[in-house]
Amino acid sequence: MTAMTKEELEKSSRWIPWSIVGFFVVLAILDGIFVYLATSTHTGVVTEHAYEEGLRYNETVAAAEKQDALGWQTELDLVAGSSLMLTLSDAESRFIDGASVRAEISRPTQAGMDFELNLEQSGTGTYEAAVSFPEPGQWEVRIFVEWQQKQYQQAKRVVVAK
Repeated sequence: MTAMTKEELEKSSRWIPWSIVGFFVVLAILDGIFVYLATSTHTGVVTEHAYEEGLRYNETVAAAEKQDALGWQTELDLVAGSSLMLTLSDAESRFIDGASVRAEISRPTQAGMDFELNLEQSGTGTYEAAVSFPEPGQWEVRIFVEWQQKQYQQAKRVVVAK
């Protein structure tokens, strides 16, 4: 083994400071990329007025308790993928006729495909509407019922086949 001269040692050691500078340059570039991605993608905001909705939380709980006290029983079905049917009865299992029933249908995985429809009474305690889903897959159906100044709502996920 031969000993290195002072000149050879200095020549072979020149890359060390540059490797440290290079490491920090790469780190700064990566940090810049992460900052850009953090500021240009989803903000994380789920609702625009979270504080106001939080203040109304007690109202929401009271409305849910009032709905539970009604004791209404519902059965929501998607018949043959083309008809939405709701069966509605009160706490004593008597069918409810003459209610106003509306459905809000949304796709949980894709924005911009939401739509609404009104269900018409088709029999005793039965409300129905023809529905045409734009795409197959999972959909959220939220039913809103109003009858004799009483309000009720229910949500159900349905899967629409091709």
